[in-house]
Amino acid sequence: MPFNPPPGHADRDPRFDPYRERAGALANQGEPFGILYLRFDACWWQLGGHLWWRRWSAPREQVTGYLVLNNGGFDDFVEDADTVLEELEDCQRGLFRYRGMLLTVEWLDDEGSRRARTGTFGLDPNQ
Repeated sequence: MPFNPPPGHADRDPRFDPYRERAGALANQGEPFGILYLRFDACWWQLGGHLWWRRWSAPREQVTGYLVLNNGGFDDFVEDADTVLEELEDCQRGLFRYRGMLLTVEWLDDEGSRRARTGTFGLDPNQ
């Protein structure tokens, strides 16, 4: 029973493929609101044990969202992919729920998403 989770990857849910490593321009009632970037990773939960004797769950997908707001703010979130799955229909309709607001999102193409990842968020493309 290792201290850290074993190496591995979570099974990818193909319903999320259009949003992997994807950025979107957010607007609130037509006014620019900010930029969103989504990244999907593997995560594990500690099931039991203590000290260096730990048991880990199988890897699962989780999504990390990063937001740079037009007012100069920054926000982020980490959600289990199952939670995000409930909001997938909104994403497909160009909507994004954020802190009680229903924002519109215009998903950027691959090049726009790459520019947002490195230029706006400073994220490593190899993760």
